[in-house]
Amino acid sequence: MEITTQKAPGRWFYITMTVILLVPLLHFYSARVETRGIENIAGELEEASANYNLFNNISALTYNAQAYMLYADKGKIEKFNELSINVVKKELDLFNRGGSEKRKADLKNLIEKTRDYISYVRGEVLPAVQAGKKDEFIAVNGGQFDAMTGEMLELSGSLLLTGDARLKDETTRVANIQNRISILSLGLVLMILLLLLLGVRKLLHPLLESGKLSADLVAFYRDGVMVIDRESRVTRVNEPLQKLLNVKQPDILGKTLNELSAAFPFIQNLIQPLFSVLLNQDKIINKQIILNSAGSKSFLNVDYHPMFFSKRLTGAVLIVNTVEMQKNKRYLFDTIEAERKKISIEIHDWIGRGMSPIIHSLDYILRANNEVPPGIHESLVKLRTHCQNAAMDMRSIMNDIHPYLIDEVGLVSALESYTSNFENMQGIRVYMFYKERTLNINKKVEIIIYRIIQEALSNVVKHSTAGEVDIYLKEEEDVLKVEIMDNGDMMEDFVAGKGLWGMKERANLAGGDLSYGSDENGFSLTLTIPLSSGGKNNG
Repeated sequence: MEITTQKAPGRWFYITMTVILLVPLLHFYSARVETRGIENIAGELEEASANYNLFNNISALTYNAQAYMLYADKGKIEKFNELSINVVKKELDLFNRGGSEKRKADLKNLIEKTRDYISYVRGEVLPAVQAGKKDEFIAVNGGQFDAMTGEMLELSGSLLLTGDARLKDETTRVANIQNRISILSLGLVLMILLLLLLGVRKLLHPLLESGKLSADLVAFYRDGVMVIDRESRVTRVNEPLQKLLNVKQPDILGKTLNELSAAFPFIQNLIQPLFSVLLNQDKIINKQIILNSAGSKSFLNVDYHPMFFSKRLTGAVLIVNTVEMQKNKRYLFDTIEAERKKISIEIHDWIGRGMSPIIHSLDYILRANNEVPPGIHESLVKLRTHCQNAAMDMRSIMNDIHPYLIDEVGLVSALESYTSNFENMQGIRVYMFYKERTLNINKKVEIIIYRIIQEALSNVVKHSTAGEVDIYLKEEEDVLKVEIMDNGDMMEDFVAGKGLWGMKERANLAGGDLSYGSDENGFSLTLTIPLSSGGKNNG
């Protein structure tokens, strides 16, 4: 009997343990970054709300001053005096919060302009109106007063837009950090799996290559294993594979591959590569297969190895393992999407609630053309345009953070809305082709598909010369196939970057796959997602 001594742990063992220890540290760091990011976003939202309140107060202040100058209404000057105190207080509060030097300088300038404006109204406009000389005052000083009013609105509007930009930048920064952490976490998990696989293969490879794969090893191996001889006849099959295929050992053992294909058509894709292994005497690693068995669907990774004894081919073996979505990666994805949805709702509730009354009030004032002087009317039109643009920017930010239309009208309609905005902004035509507006997938998968198409169109802008993009959504048997093709120039020496890698990882989250390529017709992406069995979503 041969006696062997136990070897000390190899290098791969220490590397594996090091990587495993990095995973909880990375999750701890991710939690801290996420908490700080949410706190920063909350602070920016609070400041944005304060900016909107200040802008509303300044708008009301200037309106009452102009109304008093035009109509000598005492109620307007009383409201002006009341608002002037509130405006100065809010400006000082914002200034005392601190911030960048530019922000403090802008606020200081706004405070000075506000005080000058208030002093001018009280020292020049009020006496002239009280003396009954408002017409002479308007004729002489009306232009200067309109200029001061416009400058006040412009400064407060600039402060408002700057705050919105900071909010968008902070949200994007937090999302980018979380994406990088997610990718790094995924890399560590994949590295652990790879190192474990190397360790297992280090033990199994000599047995597989020498033809000494014992019955005990097959029986106790956790993954599904099938061994065939050089005549393609099954010699061994373990219990995990029997359960996976939902067949019994007597129905498989001793059968040739052709007999198995005839008896069990659903495993044809699984066993077909064994013919190539026997013919070419070369292994096939990590082949991905979708298996439908007993009404259930499994996404499999399969390794095929030839077996040799004394350099002579004796048969082949397949090793099957079911690909499960990494719980940490899915949890992180769900957490990020939930937080994005929360932030999107808060932006709508906080900012949208303030924008809508402003726009409606301006519309009401503008409809009274006979009562609003031409100079003020033009200023109000510009102000209304600024507010409308801000509302559109807010909706764009909300859609980037979370595709809220998916929750309301489904994936197809949400994509049509997004591609329409994409065409207007980028000047690239996008055509969508589909048979039905309802798709046999759940909401989480819809968001994954939406994000992949969003990234694909972004890549067209960054890296392609295309002027047109075609998107096809097709249900074929048990999968949904999404094809994205542009008409750009062929890419020489094409190398996939982080964007495509991230899109492929998102596809894997939904149990699917992503393939891509470039030729003389342009660049194309093909996303394949297994269809759900629980009925169709409302589109």
